[in-house]
Amino acid sequence: MRTVFGVITLLVVAAVVVAFAASPTADEGEKLYLSRCMSCHQVDGLGIAGVFPPLVKTDWVTGDEGRLIRLVLDGMMGEVKVDGVIYSGAMPPWKSFLSDDEVAALLTYIREAWGNDASAVTAQQVARVREASADRSTPWSAEELMQPSNQGIPGSLEALFARPDTSSHR
Repeated sequence: MRTVFGVITLLVVAAVVVAFAASPTADEGEKLYLSRCMSCHQVDGLGIAGVFPPLVKTDWVTGDEGRLIRLVLDGMMGEVKVDGVIYSGAMPPWKSFLSDDEVAALLTYIREAWGNDASAVTAQQVARVREASADRSTPWSAEELMQPSNQGIPGSLEALFARPDTSSHR
């Protein structure tokens, strides 16, 4: 009996170690930002006026996680108003290039960087959004992302009870 318990304990410990080793860290999120996002949104997250919006203290980043995940996975085209300024740059889709863990690490980084104070994004949340929007082949518009059906994390209790986030024009 002790041998079985010992083997089970060893397997559990090994699984935990492997899970933590495979999970992207905050450092990984920052590295992804610097290699994939910085050229448009800049090292300080303030973007380029009129072209690429800031990521600092904007509801597009600190608000609804599902909306932000959709935006990163499938990109966005068209005008978007952030902090009273209209931006017209295009956001490329990253779903073919970043794993769920990488998207989670990246979004957690930007939701916590530059004075932002928002919850972490998990790989499970990214996976649920990715699955729900798997057939999407075009970038989102700001108007589409404001629709309640394009917010929240599919299959979560939060999605059933949350009010739609309509404050993206901050």
